[in-house]
Amino acid sequence: MVMVEVGLVKCKPVHELSVCVAPMYGNQSSWLQITDFVEHNKLQGANFFYFYVGQISKYDERMLNEYVRTGDLEVVKLQDKYQRIFISWQFLQIQDCHLRSKYISKWTAFIDLDERLSTPSGNRIVDVLRSIDDPAVGEVQMQSMSIVKDEDYPKRFVNVKEMKKELIFEKYNKTVDPTWQGSKAIIKPEKIGIMSVHAAVAKFPGIKTVTLNTSQAVIRHFRSTKYRISGSEWHVTPEANGSLPIFKNTPLSEAFLKRMRIEVVRRVLHVYDRIPVNCSTIPEKLREMIRHPDPCKKMWPTF
Repeated sequence: MVMVEVGLVKCKPVHELSVCVAPMYGNQSSWLQITDFVEHNKLQGANFFYFYVGQISKYDERMLNEYVRTGDLEVVKLQDKYQRIFISWQFLQIQDCHLRSKYISKWTAFIDLDERLSTPSGNRIVDVLRSIDDPAVGEVQMQSMSIVKDEDYPKRFVNVKEMKKELIFEKYNKTVDPTWQGSKAIIKPEKIGIMSVHAAVAKFPGIKTVTLNTSQAVIRHFRSTKYRISGSEWHVTPEANGSLPIFKNTPLSEAFLKRMRIEVVRRVLHVYDRIPVNCSTIPEKLREMIRHPDPCKKMWPTF
């Protein structure tokens, strides 16, 4: 018998930074939120997204389908014989996304649709991650900065003028100081045993966590004051010492805003500002070949 030693070849990950998005559910409009989320985090260096969908309208789903078409994300539909409460789906989503991104992505962030990776210094989050050269680091923790989100997102696209009034990244900038409550993590998937909502709960031996200070990175969290299952009045609830939250204006840099305006408007126009079929451009030969009536008299099915 001849013994052959087979070695494992470690391939370079396909993606440098992927983002796992908590399950989508409820009846709130999400087309603009999806666009803002993806374009913002792409500018931070994220190059792939995993969206988990429990509930979504057909109108909002068109934006997800657009990003699937361009190779930016994968959509996982959450359905099963057994009904689950939303948080149970999230626990499943986290484990599923951890395994999906393992060996495919060097780093994986676990955040919600109302959260954005942000770097106040002007560097991208991917640049911050590249600066970590200790191979024992398997998790990076960031503080969360709450932003008052006190209005509804638009139900549908009307025109560019109206949409520019609703651009999330410009409209909502009223913040409180960052805190470790609600912090989120970016991990190296192959170095983590079990991931949870806010942090890794099991790391392989010798693997450690690094915490970033707020000058390096924070999570911008658009916290609703209307639709939270609990704590919708967080912005007017006294702190433990009895004082009310102190707010300040914390906009993104003008350079970042400029790029966001371009990318968000471009993507929305491509999906929702559709050009209808012009019946006169349908060749006569095609009409004769399939024996259909004149489309200018009776339009054929379109979609």
